[in-house]
Amino acid sequence: MDNFKRNNEVYWIWGLFSGKENDFLNNIKEEVQDTLKSPNFQCHITLSGPFEKVDKKFLNKFKELKVNNFSIPLKVNGYNYKKEEFESFFISIKNTKELTNLREKIYELKKFKFQRKYSPHISLAYGNHETSKKHFLISKLPKLPIFLRVSRLSLVEVNESKNLWNIIEIF
Repeated sequence: MDNFKRNNEVYWIWGLFSGKENDFLNNIKEEVQDTLKSPNFQCHITLSGPFEKVDKKFLNKFKELKVNNFSIPLKVNGYNYKKEEFESFFISIKNTKELTNLREKIYELKKFKFQRKYSPHISLAYGNHETSKKHFLISKLPKLPIFLRVSRLSLVEVNESKNLWNIIEIF
């Protein structure tokens, strides 16, 4: 994010998974976290944020954005890792037109500044871990599908200094 400084208490919009996909991702996350110690969090893709405040008007508009049969395909690039605490080990996702359009709609709800710099991913572990451990993990994890589907949106209150991710509402 452009000039983004991590803040203690902010809000983010996450995309969540359902059913078999959620179970599949949680199994992978558990296997990863057996090797890479990490705080616990729900499998998700971060779609937008951070927002210092969200009000009732924003929430009502956000609920309208979510239609009954909401679903967005995510093109999977594969496992990856970085030397960043909150992108330590993850599943890389292609930044598609559908994903960009959804993010733009979320940012337009309250006229937030749209963040063009975006590295879509599904985190599997947070923390500072040895590169050799991460590289080894990739070789033993299951093959990923070509696509995963986000089927729900959520508003999440985040306090990264305390490793707390509290889903306030799921749409």
